[in-house]
Amino acid sequence: VLQYQPHLSAESIAAGLEKSRRTSLGQWMALCPAHDDRSPSLGITERGDRVLVHCWAGCSQEEVIGALRARGLWPDNRRFGPVAK
Repeated sequence: VLQYQPHLSAESIAAGLEKSRRTSLGQWMALCPAHDDRSPSLGITERGDRVLVHCWAGCSQEEVIGALRARGLWPDNRRFGPVAK
């Protein structure tokens, strides 16, 4: 059974987070959903077909992605981290 997966993009993630703003082409900053953030600390970057997330306040990538999944902003079956070659 095939399931439709919407395109994951930096813009779509940023749109679902508070205080998001575009900083440059394919790059956004927003409040991190993994901690009580008051100033945007989550960097969201789109490179090719990948979306990279980084919390400048120190949350791990797993914590950020878990919080994004809980909000429906990151698909459950999406792989992240190093790609095996």
